[in-house]
Amino acid sequence: MKYKILILLVAMTVSCGKLSDKAKDAVDSISGDAEKSGNIIAYSNAMIDYMNEAGEKMDRASGEFGQMKTMVTKKRKPSFFMPTAFIGSVPKIDRNRDGILLLKPGNNLPSEIKDKTVAAIKAASDALSNTKKAYEDLKEYYDNEDFKDDDWAKGIEYVDSIEKGITDFYAKRSEGYKIMRPFTDAAEMELLKDHPLKEVLIASKKDLGLAEEIVDMVYAEKVDIDALNAKYTELEESVKNNRVLTPDLLKEHDKERSYKSYYEQLDDFLGEVRKDKRDGKITEGEADDIGDELKYLIRDYNSFV
Repeated sequence: MKYKILILLVAMTVSCGKLSDKAKDAVDSISGDAEKSGNIIAYSNAMIDYMNEAGEKMDRASGEFGQMKTMVTKKRKPSFFMPTAFIGSVPKIDRNRDGILLLKPGNNLPSEIKDKTVAAIKAASDALSNTKKAYEDLKEYYDNEDFKDDDWAKGIEYVDSIEKGITDFYAKRSEGYKIMRPFTDAAEMELLKDHPLKEVLIASKKDLGLAEEIVDMVYAEKVDIDALNAKYTELEESVKNNRVLTPDLLKEHDKERSYKSYYEQLDDFLGEVRKDKRDGKITEGEADDIGDELKYLIRDYNSFV
């Protein structure tokens, strides 16, 4: 079973110099309003912060899921069983994050997406809580050896609940990002409109967005190789065009080296994808390798911006 990896930032979706219809609507709704744009970015950052913290727990849970599934389906007690995903504190959905309350966005979100965004975030939080509860129930069930009384029947229920919680979390996290993305993109463009490096900032984030789309594709249960090839070609062509933008401006603002490093890491990302898709399929291990390259890419992107 594949699950989507941690998404660390919401990428700008600008292609061929044109915005999607939703993005155009979003641009129109906040155009010329720096305060509204700043509010949207602040809420988006708080959402990403929460999803990253929750995602660390769920990524670990998805990594441990296979052992649990094997244990209950084979009805065999392992010599050692110590699930660790929920050891330590779990992020609180109602925590104040730099003045932002995710479930009470106030003026930080436009009215047209407020309810849908809050609902998606609340559902992701509920999935986290449900998974944690099923984890605790399974561990107690195991420690008390209650499987001897019901031939692992309850254990299967707990594992099914864990699987559902993990799947629901990733789905609702993606839904929240999808709702927010056009407005976050428009807000960023509004705040960038007078920035001297606007062109390369938008270009580099666009390429990061394409890389994230590729990672989403390889983590799908069934990988569409034709779609993956098309997205790979799109990113390859974009990288070729964008890596040579405004060299004099980059040098003037002391960003030449970090921009170059970022595009060298994009080369590494493309190389990993090219290698892994060569045989017409993507294994779970290969998806993880591509996901790791995305994490390095995000590191270099953050160094640039």
